[in-house]
Amino acid sequence: MEACQAVEAEIEKLLAKYNKFGPKWQYQLQRFISTLERYKREIDSNSGEIDKCAISSTILQMKLAVKDISNEHRRWHSDVSRIGKTIDKNFVADYTEASNKKVFKTDQEKELLNKIICMHLFRDSKWEVAEEFLKETGISVDDEQKQRYLNLNHIVDSLKRQDPTPAFEWVQQNKAQLDAKKSDLEFKLHQIVFLDILSRDQYEAVVYARAHFNRFVEKHGDIQSTMGMILFPPNLAKMRSDVIDLFIKDSCLGDDDLLSVCVNVGCSALPALLDIKQAICRDVGGVWNENDELPIKIDTGFAYHSVFACPILRTRCGSSNPPMMLVCGHVISKDALNKLERSGRLKCPYCPKEQLPSEARQIHF
Repeated sequence: MEACQAVEAEIEKLLAKYNKFGPKWQYQLQRFISTLERYKREIDSNSGEIDKCAISSTILQMKLAVKDISNEHRRWHSDVSRIGKTIDKNFVADYTEASNKKVFKTDQEKELLNKIICMHLFRDSKWEVAEEFLKETGISVDDEQKQRYLNLNHIVDSLKRQDPTPAFEWVQQNKAQLDAKKSDLEFKLHQIVFLDILSRDQYEAVVYARAHFNRFVEKHGDIQSTMGMILFPPNLAKMRSDVIDLFIKDSCLGDDDLLSVCVNVGCSALPALLDIKQAICRDVGGVWNENDELPIKIDTGFAYHSVFACPILRTRCGSSNPPMMLVCGHVISKDALNKLERSGRLKCPYCPKEQLPSEARQIHF
């Protein structure tokens, strides 16, 4: 942000100079043009003697004015160059030193990145681009996942076009899951339909409310506030946007796609990485050490934690230390399992059950 402000300050200085001298130069040049056109008409008409002294004086004034304009324009060049230098000073053209070159060293990691890009294209309804991307990268996405994105995008587009019918159909197909999580999606859909009707016919809106809101008696507070909207209509566009967000959340699509999250995290961390490079790593090839760690903590605003923390070691589980389920059903981390092993046997820390370490099974959340 500071870099943009520095460049903006230089641009504003240049614009201030233009606003000061530009209109003045335009007026002078237009006055000289008008004078020359008048002299030309007098010469063409042969109406009498031509005032050569006046013409010479005008030409001399023009030469002096053009010289002043040229000098001022030359000074503008230095101001424009200063803007370029400010951009070079505040913006880094080469970000390779801040990147971790080992991140995408295997085909599996590259394929994962390509799939994230493909899911981003599916999410944005760029179907033709996504299909061409799949063809060129050689990765495959199962048809069921494609169809899921296709259906969800169709419903979102329909809601934006003020057509809630596909959304109601989806709600009926997934009613059990929505009821289990106590979702308000169906009620919110009926609410925006009620408000749509209300904008056209108040009586019909009340009839619709009586026909559909009786199934949501447990939400009597929300029904009361909805009926109050007859007197105080809300911002329907804002409510429609909220319903779309709620649908995306209930469909487990996520508020932000993975590619956007990755880019935002990288942009948040990049200034700090470049500062590290300039401050303490001038003679080093990069800011990352052998353990893929940085010398300082960078808060990017995005924090994702493992869904399972080992109750024995009190550490979060990950790919290098996955959760393991014992034969008795208790779950501990792989590191804890290795520490608890004694003479090829393992006793559960929560019950008397004994087992072989090989009998433990990795579980996935």
